[in-house]
Amino acid sequence: MFTLSAVPSKDEYKAHNGKQVMLGDKEVTVILDRVDTKSGSYERGFKFGSITYGLLERKVKPTKKNGWVISEFSANHGVTWASSEQLAKKAKGKVIVDKPAPRGEFAFDRIQTLNREYNGPGYKWKP
Repeated sequence: MFTLSAVPSKDEYKAHNGKQVMLGDKEVTVILDRVDTKSGSYERGFKFGSITYGLLERKVKPTKKNGWVISEFSANHGVTWASSEQLAKKAKGKVIVDKPAPRGEFAFDRIQTLNREYNGPGYKWKP
């Protein structure tokens, strides 16, 4: 079974997505979680992009009450563990496997044309 290095490596996460690997003495599953992003406003248009996080999932011993196996997730290479993927992604030091440049802007030029028609030809958007 493959053992992850002590320092997070994007290539290791990509190569072992969905597979069981070892992190020290713990058996974990590597998960790549892609999240779509949107930034901007109606005044200046929107930019669309995505971020791919590298998560680790480990199985926790079953509880005595019901015997269910519970999963914990880590987005910072096993430093901290959380009960859900969303909580894990809030931790500091996340492993970001891929963050490409925004895919493009939506309607920026057309929105600026409308703003100049409404506010006058001298209108210029200021950040």
